Amino acid sequence: MRILFVTHYYEPDQGAAAIIITRLARKLAARGHQITVLTSLPNYPHGRILDGYRGRPVVVEERDGVRVVMTWLWATPSPRISRKFISQISFMLTAGLRGLGIPRPDAMLVEAQPIFTNLVGTALSRLKRVPYVLDVHDLWPDHMLAVGALTATHPVYRTARWLVDQTYRGASAIITLTPYLEQVIRGYLGAAAADKVRTVYSGVDLARFRPGLDAADFRRRYDLGERRLVAYIGTLATIYDPLTMLETARRFVDRPDVRFAIIGTGTQQAVVRQRLAQGDLPNVRWIEWVDYADIPQAWAATDIAFWALRDHPLHRGALGTKLYEAFASGVPAAVALEGVMADLLRASGGGLSVPPGDVDGLSAAIRRLLDDPAFYRQCSQNARAYAEQHFDAEQAVLAYEAALEQAVRR
Repeated sequence: MRILFVTHYYEPDQGAAAIIITRLARKLAARGHQITVLTSLPNYPHGRILDGYRGRPVVVEERDGVRVVMTWLWATPSPRISRKFISQISFMLTAGLRGLGIPRPDAMLVEAQPIFTNLVGTALSRLKRVPYVLDVHDLWPDHMLAVGALTATHPVYRTARWLVDQTYRGASAIITLTPYLEQVIRGYLGAAAADKVRTVYSGVDLARFRPGLDAADFRRRYDLGERRLVAYIGTLATIYDPLTMLETARRFVDRPDVRFAIIGTGTQQAVVRQRLAQGDLPNVRWIEWVDYADIPQAWAATDIAFWALRDHPLHRGALGTKLYEAFASGVPAAVALEGVMADLLRASGGGLSVPPGDVDGLSAAIRRLLDDPAFYRQCSQNARAYAEQHFDAEQAVLAYEAALEQAVRR
């Protein structure tokens, strides 16, 4: 098949979205499909276009058998929603213009978020008269409700809601990251969703992320020492609650055998910086960014993964890439959240969950994993076994391939 991807994020961008879509494109190309990716000039997560790409309206590259067409956008490091919207809209406009010149494919895979990428991708599919599969990793414009930017009665939200629902209805298939997202979209579509919405875990490369990797060099480079490491690895996005995480770390200041690490940056980085500036968390190491090539070693250096989500119904459907990677690496998780991830932890036996904001509970969960070797060992084994059974990225590729082939047949 000739397949056109439309996505805001693609390598050399970093972060979960770019990693997942890049891996999928490469693996589909390796299976003999002709893949073209329409994306933005690389700028994530730092909010500035990378050297070598600046000042160029369009860059076309061939990478790993994939043709990558990158168009200009107004990049910004600002966490303000209004600035991010301007950036996303600029990509929508340039991608729409450049996308018209891309030869007609057999099918399209459109990333549903940000909302403007969804809109330009589905518009191109109509103009080119080809079917599209919608890939949903997050709910927009629902996210605007979760962060308090809009209310459900606001005209902007209602307009966006109608537009997004039209893209749902027009899709030949909709692939969601979690069962919760599938359930919500089925609620929006009703009977129209009967046979076209399904959940596919994007998964992880089980060969790259595995127990037993040598982490000595990573620990040395980032001055982590030999203490047991409790780490958050990932983007500090709006849904996370860094204050709960850092207050939990403060409960372990008296443990000379334990160190905490926050590895990542994002919209919550100012919160982390301000809290660490208080000077009462000497046991916390903040590493603002690690190249994705080093992430397997980062997990190998980690003894326990931990994180906390803000308490909002929408966040209960979140399933971060960090859980795939931690489980594949045999790293148990201790988390403060409810919903899909809590259910998965209970089903897998790969760690412990407590309610959002429960510092005492999260501290107790971490202490149990630290101080009960038999329990820790069982959780580690359970995590890897669950990843092998449910999070194999190769199975995800087959599922996407089948959805695209079915779209072409229809």
